[in-house]
Amino acid sequence: MNNSDMPIRVLLVEDEVGDAQLVKIELRQTHGEKFIITWLESLNDVPQSLQESDFDVLLLDLSLSDSEGLATITKAQLLVNMPIVVLTGRCDTDFALQALEAGAADYLVKGNFGFDGLARAIRYALFRADMEARNNLLVAALEAAASSVFITDNDASIKWVNSAFTRLTGYSSEESIGKNPKNLVNSNLQDKDFYQAMWADILQGKHWRGELINKRKDGSLYQEALSIAPVKDKAGKITHFIGINDDISERKQLEEQLQKMANTDPLTELFNRRVFLERLAEEAARLARFKDQSAALLMLDLDYFKRVNDIYGHSTGDEVLRKFANIIRETSRAVDLPARLGGEEFAILLSGATKTDAMTLAERLRERIANTIIPHKKGSVRITVSIGAAALLSTNDVGGDKALNHADIALYTAKDAGRNQCCWFSRAINYKNNSILTREHE
Repeated sequence: MNNSDMPIRVLLVEDEVGDAQLVKIELRQTHGEKFIITWLESLNDVPQSLQESDFDVLLLDLSLSDSEGLATITKAQLLVNMPIVVLTGRCDTDFALQALEAGAADYLVKGNFGFDGLARAIRYALFRADMEARNNLLVAALEAAASSVFITDNDASIKWVNSAFTRLTGYSSEESIGKNPKNLVNSNLQDKDFYQAMWADILQGKHWRGELINKRKDGSLYQEALSIAPVKDKAGKITHFIGINDDISERKQLEEQLQKMANTDPLTELFNRRVFLERLAEEAARLARFKDQSAALLMLDLDYFKRVNDIYGHSTGDEVLRKFANIIRETSRAVDLPARLGGEEFAILLSGATKTDAMTLAERLRERIANTIIPHKKGSVRITVSIGAAALLSTNDVGGDKALNHADIALYTAKDAGRNQCCWFSRAINYKNNSILTREHE
């Protein structure tokens, strides 16, 4: 928009000398505004004048020697890039609307400008042009944005989407306009409570942010980070909502991979020692609160595993560990937590299990392992496992350390008894050293 301290440069195209003079007089008498007027009698003179000077607005008569009627507006638009204010002798509402639809910024009847009417029309045309330029710039910025952007009315009906929205969802602008985003891309993986909580926030005028899973036009799912901002009018009433969403599927997959790396043993894909000890501590705390509940712990160690590595190689040893881990997974209950603590040492946390439950599972595991044969070019590989079991104590056992120690004692008691056995910890067990740090077994 023209700076108020700068004169407004007007290009007047009018073939009637008297009408041109009236326009000049009208603008020169305007208070608080200065106009510099360049007068031409035909459209044919416009290109040369544009080469010599810049202009802010075009005042255009629709009855010229080289053009007549609404076609004059179209011709003028091909020549100039500025707002056009039409000047005509016709006082016709329908014709005025047609002129505006053809691209005119405003429409004035000659000799009926009213007080300051012509200057106001020019100022309004410049203001509209400036606002249109700003809007075009904003739209261009939104179209260039990598994030998907959509605008809805206060009933959540889509009014506008950018190109990123189309790329993300697979729906064109025409397919999206008038639709509710929830109905357009809803995966049905978020429940009613999710959307009720979201609407409770944004209807209060709050800026809502969250993550959800949506569905593309082709049926594929994607995870997105969604931000919704209410738009209010001057009275504070919500009129629109602006939604910005980003596809975070790759990021979530990476997070899952990193989480898996942090929580699992890379060879067997069982939980690692850190996770097992954390869950063991949680289970011990739960038993301390609920005295009538029980849990048990199994410690498992492959017998003579060092010989497998020495005779058949470490790759075969890795295969044995993976096979062993699969058998543990297949044999354990859904509520159990199997883990690899290190080397050939494994453990299973049995939530809610009694001694009978624990020993039944241990014996099932021992028997299945003993019957497992792994083919190798040097001969079939057979393995056995020794298992120690203990109850998870509910008192005076912070973090389950005592249960670990008891299960470990039972494990090495099973090994001392000849291996390929299951042993339940009891006070009657005789052992020389109950420290797992000072005992070495194959």
